[in-house]
Parts: sequence; structure tokens; C-alpha cells
Amino acid sequence: MRTNLRMKKRLLLCLCFLLGIANAQLSMGQVDGRPSLDFPMQDELIKTAKETVKAYETGNWENLRKNTTENAIFHNLGSYDSLTLDQTIKYWKKGRESATPVLAEDGVWLGVAIPEGARKGNWVLHWGTNSLSYPNGETISFPYHVALKFEENKVDAAHFYYDNNRIIRALGYEIQPPFEEEENEDPSAEADENKNGS
Repeated sequence: MRTNLRMKKRLLLCLCFLLGIANAQLSMGQVDGRPSLDFPMQDELIKTAKETVKAYETGNWENLRKNTTENAIFHNLGSYDSLTLDQTIKYWKKGRESATPVLAEDGVWLGVAIPEGARKGNWVLHWGTNSLSYPNGETISFPYHVALKFEENKVDAAHFYYDNNRIIRALGYEIQPPFEEEENEDPSAEADENKNGS
């Protein structure tokens, strides 16, 4: 309960920040080279983004394919850097063997047009909460963010951001560092050993 309240407060703070940027942007007018929060295809792209995210939740792979380009790339899912559309569908199908996703209805959606640079294009940014339900009755909820880049009116790239370690810990797994430093009880013993060995 407390986690949901904290998450809602964070989302509200983020939304207020973004709305502040939008307000400043609108008061200054459109400036070349700056992101725009108001562009011609914004409503259509947000609708497509919502359908795409819903396709993940419901496992509607046909809708996912309909709303993405043939060469769409999905970044940061699980431990993968990037996956093709077919690999993503395979990954999500496999995940459904152990858990069912349910996305909160109170997510935030924001369309952004970037006129130049490495991120040039139309984007839809989305913040939400995913709850994974397991057959044993356990549910794990976590906040996520996805940035969807569009090519014309289809998703061409999806960048996912969420704390995978939070899910791993909630499942009862312990995360260990790759190594632990050995503590030397007597630092002078190591110095003597190095002096005698040389």
C-alpha cells in the first residue's frame, strides 16, 4: 500500500515537472532544435502506443505486429540489450508460462517531437506500474518507463526501463556480488609475506 502511494507521488511529481516544461515550451513558442510537446501526429501516436502496450499485457501478438515496423528493436528487456520483434514475442510468450502481467490503468503518456540530433523523431513516453501474477498467488508490482520511437505511425524502437533486480529479489533470490574482498586480519602478515617472497 505504501509502495503504491510512493509510486503515485513519484509519477505525479514527474508529470508536474513535464507539464512545467510543456508550459514553458508553449509560452516561448516553437523553437527550432528544441523538443516539442505539441505536434500534428501526437494524438494518433499516443493511441498507437497505448495499443502496443496493451498488446504486451494481453498477449495480442497480432496487434503488436500491426503497430510496429518490420525491423522494430526492443531494448532492455530482462538481461537483453536488444531484441527483434520476433525475439521479443518469444521472450514475452516464455514469460507468460510463469507469470501474467497486469498494467495499472493510471499510467502517464506524453508525446514528444525531437527535431534534430541522435534522438530525432516522434516519441511517446509512458510511465506505469506492472504487476506480475504467479500461479502460487504471489504478485510482484514494479514501476516501469518505456520510450517508444515512431517511424511514421508505427513503433520502430522501444526502450524499457525498470528495476529487474526488484523482481528477482521479490521472487526470493539473493543477489550476490561477483566476488567478495577477502579481509586480511593482520595487514603486517601480508607485508612480511611479500618481503620474504621477493
